[in-house]
Amino acid sequence: MSLLPDARERAALLDNELQAQLDRTLLDAPIGVFIRLRTYLLKQAQEIQTWNDVYRQLRLASDQGGLVLINLGPSIDEGPSSDHFHFDSGARLSFGITLREARSGSYLVAYRFHFHLPAERLPEFLRFDLNPQVHDNPLGEPCCHLHPRLELVRLPLPALDPFEVPDRVFFVIEPALEPGSGPEPTIHNPHSTI
Repeated sequence: MSLLPDARERAALLDNELQAQLDRTLLDAPIGVFIRLRTYLLKQAQEIQTWNDVYRQLRLASDQGGLVLINLGPSIDEGPSSDHFHFDSGARLSFGITLREARSGSYLVAYRFHFHLPAERLPEFLRFDLNPQVHDNPLGEPCCHLHPRLELVRLPLPALDPFEVPDRVFFVIEPALEPGSGPEPTIHNPHSTI
């Protein structure tokens, strides 16, 4: 008896629930999301030593079909560029967010946040993806996932709003890269009497 069909069914159900959640979640109008993101990035840029030209790096574009794109840096990271948001640690961030305009706001369609760690740190990068549609194989390619540089590994995530991913990057992942940050790792021995 194979457990694979059950795993595939659970993955498909998860993706369908995620799509339903996205269809119910109204965000600000695209220009409002763009302005909030720009303000967020400007404040973050003031907190670090590395210079970032947020006004130049963050771009807004729309298409004929009612989709609005908010981009920072290249859509595919092929190495450092001045278009990335750079961190003091040597890490860099690029992202793309796709919104669908609505009467009283917008709906999140897709995103791709690519956080490239500093040289010689592993994993090489973490990418947070929200695909615009459900994949044929939701077990292997969940609609919303974390891609930890392992080519075929995509770990399912809940759909995060356009500010929750940067929150994790700026306040959790990037600080963890600083030398001496966080508690020292400990090994718990459940058989210890100490």
